[in-house]
Amino acid sequence: MFGSLTRRVVRHNGICAFRPTVAQSGRHASTETPRQHVAYEEALKLIQTDKKERLQMLSQVEKELVRVCKATSPAQPAQLQALEALRYDLLVKSELNDPQVQKDYKLGKVDMGRPVYRYMRQREFQKVPRAKLMERITQMNVIPDVLAPGLSPKVEVSIKLADEQSVVEPGVFVQPEQTVKKPEIEITNFHTDTRLYTLMLVDPDSPDVANQTYQQHCHWLITNVPLSATEPIVNAGDSVLDYVPPHPQKGTKYHRYTLVAFEQPKEGQEKVEIKVTNRDNFDIKTLAETHNLSVSGASFFRQEWNPSVSKIYEDVLGTQEPVYGKPPKVQNYIKRTTYF
Repeated sequence: MFGSLTRRVVRHNGICAFRPTVAQSGRHASTETPRQHVAYEEALKLIQTDKKERLQMLSQVEKELVRVCKATSPAQPAQLQALEALRYDLLVKSELNDPQVQKDYKLGKVDMGRPVYRYMRQREFQKVPRAKLMERITQMNVIPDVLAPGLSPKVEVSIKLADEQSVVEPGVFVQPEQTVKKPEIEITNFHTDTRLYTLMLVDPDSPDVANQTYQQHCHWLITNVPLSATEPIVNAGDSVLDYVPPHPQKGTKYHRYTLVAFEQPKEGQEKVEIKVTNRDNFDIKTLAETHNLSVSGASFFRQEWNPSVSKIYEDVLGTQEPVYGKPPKVQNYIKRTTYF
């Protein structure tokens, strides 16, 4: 009789209520779903339109780049830099809102050869990992003991222990037996060109008995390491000091093993030749200044002595393990007087 207003009366605790029939309920569901699809389709259309416009602009920018490259003028370097920055911006923003790109990034399907993924990865690094690193190297005095104040990391240094899948978070404790084998190092950077880096692993908490203080001890020094956004794993370079496992001495406090990545001169295009023979009394700041190395990133972990260190001294270092600590205090007791 009432057509679309047909309802079923439901009585509950003396109260009458109207409930839509199944048919009517189905009609409401069928009208909501298309609306949602329409909104999604319209959003996709806007994204595709925006992408098309940016790609058209990109085509013009690339033509301008060709023109400026052929011309010779004092303003050419500045013009090329501005055009390259605009080109990168257009490439990123033409894909940044693409749902598939966002989905792939969340799933870890990251192609660092594409500007949009480099941009997203760099933005993520600047939000969390860099802030956490700066907090920990400041709180635990890696700055200024190893690195100078004012550091602003440009790359993410990741340390992955042998036979382990997870990356070592900056400042965590690691057992000495976990670093007997050389760890895998990944330097996540955001430049497409190949640049040369120098890596140093130092311990600023090594005992200096002669001066009753601490000194830096270098565990690893490698130069001329070629890296790029698509090739971030350290697997080449010139070894100056081979890797020696960390071995926190018995009787000492915890040690801060710090790995520093330096970009070499001329934006990583110049090779360096570093000659170092002594691991003790190492001075990472002076060495970097001497060879014009600029700090790009760092990470560190902590270790304390455990029985596995004795095995490292015996099997790897081939020397007798030292033991440090304060000598016992002399107890001056009052002697009892004896009367005869």
